[in-house]
Formats: sequence, C-alpha cells, structure tokens
Amino acid sequence: MNKLIFILAISFVFEFKGQVVDSVLVDGETILVQLLNEITLSPLHLNVSEEIQFLRLRRKVYKVYPLALAAKKQLLELEEDLNYAENNRQKRKIGKLHDKWIQANFTAKIKKLTRSEGRILIKLIHKETGNTAYDLVRSYRNGLTALLWQKLAKYFDGDLKAIYEPEMTIEDQWIEHILWEMRMNKTTLRKILQD
Repeated sequence: MNKLIFILAISFVFEFKGQVVDSVLVDGETILVQLLNEITLSPLHLNVSEEIQFLRLRRKVYKVYPLALAAKKQLLELEEDLNYAENNRQKRKIGKLHDKWIQANFTAKIKKLTRSEGRILIKLIHKETGNTAYDLVRSYRNGLTALLWQKLAKYFDGDLKAIYEPEMTIEDQWIEHILWEMRMNKTTLRKILQD
C-alpha cells in the first residue's frame, strides 16, 4: 500500500512540474501570462558578393543614421513648440524658425550624400518618425511643396514615399541587422552620434 501511495505521489509531482503556468498570483491579483515564440538570432549567411553589398550598406547606414535621429529629434521639438502656439500665424513663425535652423545645420551634410545614401536616409526617417518624408513635408509645409520635392526626388532616383519594411525587403532586413549591431555595440553608436 505504501508503494502505491509513493508511486502516485511521484507521478503527481512530475505531472504538475511539466505544465506551463498561464497565470501568476501577485498581491492577491491574478495576472495572465502568455508564452512568446522563441526568437533565434544568428549571423547573416552571405556569399561574397552579398557580403560586399552588406559592408557598403553598413558604411552608408553609419553615415546617415545620425541624420535620421536628428530628424526625429527636430520633429519632436517642432511638435512640442507647436503645442504652445495660439494661432496659425504663430505656427507658421515657429515652422520657419525650425526650417532656418535645419537649413543652417544640415544642408551641407545632406548635400554631400550620394543618391543611395539619400534613399537610405528616407527609409530611416520613416523608421524613426513613423511617417514618410513626403507625409512630413505635406503636413508641415503644404501639398504643393511636397509634390515638388517628390518630383525632384524621383528625378534623382529617390522616393519620398519610401517606407521601411524589414519584413518584405532584403535591404531593410540588412539595415535592421546593422542597427541591431549598433545597439549591441554601444561604443560604436556613441562615436557615430558624436560625429
């Protein structure tokens, strides 16, 4: 009889240990727990020509990523300043002040970019701000200005309506991997942001 009780007790212990808890009791409240899918990070497996393209892309991302972060910062500052404006006239003045500051500080850097670096910058602006460059120009300027800048960008093989889609585009997946590497290596990110 003792053996039967012992076997039943051990079987219950092992049976309950293998189950996954779907809720946790914290301070008298039940909190639901959900298991997430496992994610395995692995290095990219590239052939020689792809590795050359990847290294070129990394150099370009390192060059334009600080500009995308600066664009995000300026957008946040602009939105914060516009919250304090009482009427449209003040909003236009604030917009012009930000525009002059941006032109004074970033025009020289942006003029030095190649076409491919400009395309990457447009995608990174979409990633950082959540809006396409076209939508930003249209919302803070007007539709005609946005249309003119889009036509100019198309003339130089760009697209202000380009979006960042790492799920769909190989180049965007590589950019995502490069940004992940930058976040993991914080000294590199700090150095890039200081330049």
